[in-house]
Amino acid sequence: MDRELIIKTPSKIILFGEHAVVDGYGAISMAIDLKTTGKVSFNNIKNKIIINLKNLNKNISIDVGELPHININDYENDLKYVVCSLKNTVNYLIERNLINLNNLNNLKSFELDISSDIPVSCGLGSSASVIITVIKSFLIANNIHLADDKISKIAHSVEKEVQGRASITDTATITYGGILKIKDNKIESIKNSKLYNILKSCNFLIVHTELRKRKTAELVNDVAKHPKKDEIFKSIGDIVENLESINGKEELGKLMVQNHELLRELGVSTEKLDNVVEIGKKYSYGAKLSGAGGGGVAIILVDENKKETLLKKLDDLEILSVFECKMA
Repeated sequence: MDRELIIKTPSKIILFGEHAVVDGYGAISMAIDLKTTGKVSFNNIKNKIIINLKNLNKNISIDVGELPHININDYENDLKYVVCSLKNTVNYLIERNLINLNNLNNLKSFELDISSDIPVSCGLGSSASVIITVIKSFLIANNIHLADDKISKIAHSVEKEVQGRASITDTATITYGGILKIKDNKIESIKNSKLYNILKSCNFLIVHTELRKRKTAELVNDVAKHPKKDEIFKSIGDIVENLESINGKEELGKLMVQNHELLRELGVSTEKLDNVVEIGKKYSYGAKLSGAGGGGVAIILVDENKKETLLKKLDDLEILSVFECKMA
């Protein structure tokens, strides 16, 4: 073994603006320090890339010459994100003359071990985190530098190809890190603002309340038919716009609760999510569901003075798991 490289890729939460963002209103997403870890090693393997998915106990071995021609439908669903990440990265580089199609065997052979702390299928961007880990591992192994906007573009193309459609939110937030504002399908990085500095000092709990009962597409379709959709979306949009003027965690927490109540009115919350938010209102600065809803996760803005009681009350609810996190 010549050397090893470690790549750590964050996940993400939606802080504000779910569902309304579909109609062009603003949303705020934040990268968090629940991470995917990629360990790249260079062994005595020739003309192959080997990827081991440790959490799933599965592996893939691909000849480097076959990378541009991968058919993702030849692979089971768990592996499609990984092989599509390799294929789309290589084809992006070929199209821009950064690598030569006729000399693919000059690409570096490597082995990549992927493990993750991120719970899947609950709105934290676990697939996007794995995709970006694979893309960055390939680039670093081959000593190729791409700017974040290019990496985000490749990652988004992978999610679209595998899923059929995909928002830019997950891949952009996880690529850029920090906080992003998404509006009209455009992204803006929020750095060195008052909101950024407040959020940087915050500790959050990610509460995996229950398995999601409904798929995102079903929830979005139901919300689109809601008789008060336009009114509720405008109120959610107003919350996002008001964030820039807040002065501390107390105000931030109150806006989280307001956003949750509007999502509940849209019909995307559940009894268990509502119960978690009620506990968050009493024993923290605030709480809300995060993501499309229908189960999944809630986020709680922690008041350290009440944290022990908060955790006990959550345990009484028999939720699936709790993760502590900060901005990444």
